[in-house]
Amino acid sequence: MVPIEIADGKGRFDVGSDDVVLRAALRAGVGFPYECNAGACGSCKFQLISGNLVVPADLTPAESERDRARGRYLACRVSASSACTIKVRTDDTYVSQHLPRRFEAQLSDIIPLTPDMSEFVLLSETPAEFRAGQYALLSLTADGPKRVYSMANVPNNRGEWRFIVKRVPGGAFSDPLFRLPTGTGIHVDGPYGTAYARPEIDRDVICIAGGAGFSQMLSVARGLAVSGMMQDRTLRFYYGGRRLVDVPSLKNVSDLAPDLGELRQIIVVSEPEDSAQGWGGPTGFVHDVVGRDFSGPWADNEYYLSGPPPMVDATLRMLVIEKQVPHERIHFDRFF
Repeated sequence: MVPIEIADGKGRFDVGSDDVVLRAALRAGVGFPYECNAGACGSCKFQLISGNLVVPADLTPAESERDRARGRYLACRVSASSACTIKVRTDDTYVSQHLPRRFEAQLSDIIPLTPDMSEFVLLSETPAEFRAGQYALLSLTADGPKRVYSMANVPNNRGEWRFIVKRVPGGAFSDPLFRLPTGTGIHVDGPYGTAYARPEIDRDVICIAGGAGFSQMLSVARGLAVSGMMQDRTLRFYYGGRRLVDVPSLKNVSDLAPDLGELRQIIVVSEPEDSAQGWGGPTGFVHDVVGRDFSGPWADNEYYLSGPPPMVDATLRMLVIEKQVPHERIHFDRFF
């Protein structure tokens, strides 16, 4: 372990050779800024003042050779080989209620939801502590590649972690994951993320999901329902899929109705002509349907978004630019 000092007395933490600066900071309760945790968003960029880092040779779209020449690095990608002093603007909003930890969980079940999306059930020896809507990094070996997946359930003492994963044909991670037998150990690192359910905010809620973003939105909806604070408020849950066959059952959302003042579920299909069963519901992109279906007032709601980056970006533009929703009422983790 080597010490990392944040300039101007803003904090100190240790990082091991098997960890990266960002996650070591968050494990220590330091409010290091971040979003994707995977080298793509650039939110965790910091300035190296002194010391030596261990830096990957390759670059991601969020960094450049010019950054490195100026001593600017992504904290989610670098470790340290000596004591370092860095400069970064920390913020306590990035400190998770449950500090991230690394542990192994056993694969208990794989439940198919659509032809290419399944729910993976993992069991850990300790309680599953996180906030509904957060995510974890999964890896198949202790030092193997990691992938970010959102939990689909809520915290529990059973040690149960549920992740809804979309299989990518030929994917280096998802293909092997879908072939694992039950009982296999999977390495988990988490929880992370700031787009968690906030039931204490007394507003109606709109959840907008696409693809495997269903996992995070299901967790948020469950977290709001079990809080007991939504019994006189409305939850609108929009899910967009390319074809009808790509849409998972929303029964898990329907089951939340008794704990909500009102529940509305809207499924949107963007390519109905490819749906063998036929489709008589809303068609198009999910953010367009939200714009047509909801009559407002827009600024009186809390919004949670999760899905493919183009969907999230388009929804953000609609909410912020067209509907004038204050940014602080929109919750999402930016993935690429």
